[in-house]
Amino acid sequence: MLFQFEMRLFVILLSGLLLWNSCSTEVDLLDDYRETTIVYCLLDQTLPKQYVRIQKAFLGPDNALVMAQEFDSINYINQLDVKIEAFNSAGALVNTFVLQPDTFTNKEPGTFAAPNQVIYSFDSPSGTLNTTHTYKLTVTNTQTGNVVTAETNLVEAFNVTSPSATATVVNMSPSTVAPSFDVKWSAAPSARLYQAGLRVSYWEYRVNGDTVLNYTPEWALGTTETNNTSANSPQGIKFDKLSFYRFLGQNIPVDNNVISRKFRSVDFYVYAGDDVLKTYIELNGPNTSLAQDRPMYTNINNGLGIFSSRTVASRLNLGLVNNSIDDYLAVGEFTCQLLFQKTDGTTPGCQ
Repeated sequence: MLFQFEMRLFVILLSGLLLWNSCSTEVDLLDDYRETTIVYCLLDQTLPKQYVRIQKAFLGPDNALVMAQEFDSINYINQLDVKIEAFNSAGALVNTFVLQPDTFTNKEPGTFAAPNQVIYSFDSPSGTLNTTHTYKLTVTNTQTGNVVTAETNLVEAFNVTSPSATATVVNMSPSTVAPSFDVKWSAAPSARLYQAGLRVSYWEYRVNGDTVLNYTPEWALGTTETNNTSANSPQGIKFDKLSFYRFLGQNIPVDNNVISRKFRSVDFYVYAGDDVLKTYIELNGPNTSLAQDRPMYTNINNGLGIFSSRTVASRLNLGLVNNSIDDYLAVGEFTCQLLFQKTDGTTPGCQ
């Protein structure tokens, strides 16, 4: 999904020798262990399930990269009580969600233990989360008594206004009159960061007779930011139409097992994040400054990480106008090798 902010914490342990006046003295840099809980969670009222990632920092005498590969170095094992409480605008408790641990087995190999990871979750069917409520996370270690808390509000719902709700097709044909495509949306007053993107689906007809529905990766079109002045104003972003076909050419593989492809739809997404998420991303993004030291941002009390919110608006299952398919997708310089059919069912390929 878009707004995919992969959040990692690398713990580096140091050990060494202090040299002084030709005498060597071994120094133990391992101070008494202090429990540090690391929390990552973005509440999103549009999702049927909410997830909280909870890990721990670790300390030990061995190589940090080796220790990080141990499952119990970074994960709590049957130690945590996790709950999220909802409070109304008057401060009264109106709901409590008790989170359960799930073990996922799809974590990609990397610095930390894989493929298993523990994620805490609760079901949130439509209407469960309320944008007028404040949500408080409490993580209690039942063995040590350590308690970690954080609070967040939700980003309000908003709508994509272009493409319009009545549109069934979009025009991606570049021209001197309209070389760009506009994606527009209404405001979510508490949002401070938006990211727009799209994804294309298509049918593949294979040599063995199979018909397969495939999707491109989501293409991040760009971001916009708001402040207290612009927060209630409609927002938008535009992209070059020709780059749409360049994206398809770069992200749909040429496959000798494919006889032809047929365009199915294009989906537009706009993700909105609150001020906490915006600040976290800014402080944890690439640092181009000569001053390399930056503050570690967290809104977790007695811990590290982020407890924040985002939401998404979308416009789905849109077709392309005929000449966008016939004159560009099927025979264009970036996509002709992908064997997309024209609207008459023929597959011209590169001519």
